[in-house]
Amino acid sequence: MSQAAKKIELAEGTTIQSEFSRFESFAKVLLDAYVLLDTQGRILKANQMLAQLTGQTTRQLLKIENIDQALAFAVDGTKLGFKELLEYDSTIRIDEVSGNVIGHETTLNLILGVYPFTDPATHAKLGVFLLIRDVTAETQLQDQYKSKAIQSITDPLTTLFTRAYFEESLDGQIKRMESLRPADGYPVSLVMCDIDFFKKINDGFGHQAGDYVSKIVARIMKNTFRKTDVCCRYGGEEFLIILPAAHFDNAGIAANKLRLAIQNEVIIYEDRHIPLTISCGVATIQIGKETYLETMARADLALYECKHNG
Repeated sequence: MSQAAKKIELAEGTTIQSEFSRFESFAKVLLDAYVLLDTQGRILKANQMLAQLTGQTTRQLLKIENIDQALAFAVDGTKLGFKELLEYDSTIRIDEVSGNVIGHETTLNLILGVYPFTDPATHAKLGVFLLIRDVTAETQLQDQYKSKAIQSITDPLTTLFTRAYFEESLDGQIKRMESLRPADGYPVSLVMCDIDFFKKINDGFGHQAGDYVSKIVARIMKNTFRKTDVCCRYGGEEFLIILPAAHFDNAGIAANKLRLAIQNEVIIYEDRHIPLTISCGVATIQIGKETYLETMARADLALYECKHNG
């Protein structure tokens, strides 16, 4: 590198550090890791928190060529290196950043704060101040709570919602509709499903085959209904679906689509074919005129007639 280039780099480094000096007293009390980078990605300033995060001393960090040799950042799998960080022209916060300390396999969950520095006179980019918050422990704790919460409302066999969640969700839907003016509300329909001849499946193929069939029905159910619909395992071979904003005819179309999808599914269990069909009953809740139990009774009656008529 020529002596002139070295002088330019030295001048640039001095300029960004002089700009940063206005904030340095404040930066010293930050509880998160921070680093000051020049346009080459070299570390000009770093605090002890960054040293702890990377497992290197601040002296070692100041000797590396650029921060990419110490930390690797990515957002949704896309690399976020120092060159990408330098492209920001204004202060920005970046959530859900994956971070890896070079030489270590552990992935960190980070939040980045990016503050670009420019020359006051020329507006040329001088570098960037990077604030790094490690939220790995908090994220893991949240994931544990989420996992427990999900487990409490989902059926362990089918991963559909439980009967208790169905009743709570349906009760909430009805109360919300009752609180609105008729013109502002929307219909709520129910579909009740039952696997045909399920006892014969258990007796002829075994209870594990029955569990296998229930899982397949649940998978097809999830793929058939909308994401806004609430699919539940009500008990045994019986399933219930809440369809918000669905009229009776639309709910019937959805139920028939499910019936055909299950009928056309080729199920092989331990080299044996299991023929499978379901029956469905549909009812639309008469908001303000009946309880959801009465609606369910009408859907159940429709289901019985479906089975009776083959």
